[in-house]
Amino acid sequence: MKQAFLDRMQILLGTEYQSYIDCMNEKPKRGLRINLLKTDENELQSILPFRLMKTPFARNGYFLPDDYSLKTSIAYAAGLFYVQEPSASSAVSILDPTGDIKVLDLCAAPGSKSTQIAEYLSGNGFLVSNEINRRRAEILRENMEKAGVCNAMMISSDPRDTAELFKECMDAVLCDAPCSGEGMFRKNPEAAVEWTEETPASCALRQGLILDSAYQCLKPGGVLVYSTCTFSREENELCVSAFIQRHPDMKLDPIRNFTAVPRRCSLSEGCVRIYPMDGGEGHFACRMKKAYSETDGVMPECMDSEPIPKAALDFFESMLDRPYPYLFKKHDTVYASAVPFYSSKNCYIIREGIRAGVMKTGRFEPDHALAMSSWTKFKRTIELNDQEASKYLAGETLKITTEKGYAAVTWHDHALGFAKSDGSFIKNRLPKQYRIR
Repeated sequence: MKQAFLDRMQILLGTEYQSYIDCMNEKPKRGLRINLLKTDENELQSILPFRLMKTPFARNGYFLPDDYSLKTSIAYAAGLFYVQEPSASSAVSILDPTGDIKVLDLCAAPGSKSTQIAEYLSGNGFLVSNEINRRRAEILRENMEKAGVCNAMMISSDPRDTAELFKECMDAVLCDAPCSGEGMFRKNPEAAVEWTEETPASCALRQGLILDSAYQCLKPGGVLVYSTCTFSREENELCVSAFIQRHPDMKLDPIRNFTAVPRRCSLSEGCVRIYPMDGGEGHFACRMKKAYSETDGVMPECMDSEPIPKAALDFFESMLDRPYPYLFKKHDTVYASAVPFYSSKNCYIIREGIRAGVMKTGRFEPDHALAMSSWTKFKRTIELNDQEASKYLAGETLKITTEKGYAAVTWHDHALGFAKSDGSFIKNRLPKQYRIR
């Protein structure tokens, strides 16, 4: 780490500085978050080969042992947990987005906080996940699909266009802004090398613009959480103070549901600072609330779907325990969702709901995302043991006698993907990019 950075940290931390230095010589913390859309602590503990040890940052957050390999983890492939740096889960814990509400994650990739928001919503409400970088937005989509999220709209747009689309529509907004990453220096030493004394001020300018877009999306009476994985006051307290000066109807909102760390902030009880000595890496979060008024924004119009083919409807009827309330078809692709399909104006849609499948010469072929969705259970399943599941995830064809046709391949009653049986063998339909080698 550069001396200029260490000098700043010594001023910032005072008597805690040596504890910080000591922690920086230790290994980074690994964490997981139980996917409450699919499982719970008791079930996951019965599946995993190590004891779950709670973190203080999220109700479903636990430490992940260094020697546990994700490459061969069937539970991970099934989307039963999400791997996340422990303290990064604090921002959504502070937002606490529960109920039938509309939530926006404005800087969403790679999806750690969006999937956590979805867990809080428990299949209710509506989640919009935006990521301006198109390549990172595809990573967001993959993680949301593995988690089984089916009540979300994923877009890739400039935050200003997102603000135009959802002006004063959102009950809650998370703005986890791009930052200098000072809290990730132990985990990502390259970031420490790239850091300069000018980096925090440069980041703060961009963060202010993104926060202004977050403000526009927030409906009166709504809650905004601003977070970073950095330590600089320019990007944290000073950025928040400048934002509140620009928007006097925004006030700090006391954090009542998060007691994991000492306050360490100059902005009353609305902010939290987390350092490596707290059991994670580094994070800052601030909760704010918009003054109430009688006016709300208007949601975008719903899109008109092409007629849903009978073959797709027949597949859903024969395979799903309960139907999706909303279906949408464009060209040969059928999508399914727990929420309406909204138009997006200037915002590029990565995905609305899930990609349920495609029509090919009059036949409906289900998509992997349909198998991973948490919305429903399947009527036709093929349950595998550990050895069979590992072979399936490697892309192998399995000799299993079962009814002909499509079925969801399951492990501990959790779907891993689809297969198509000829009666004696099941043909593997797991996409190549998801196979374990």
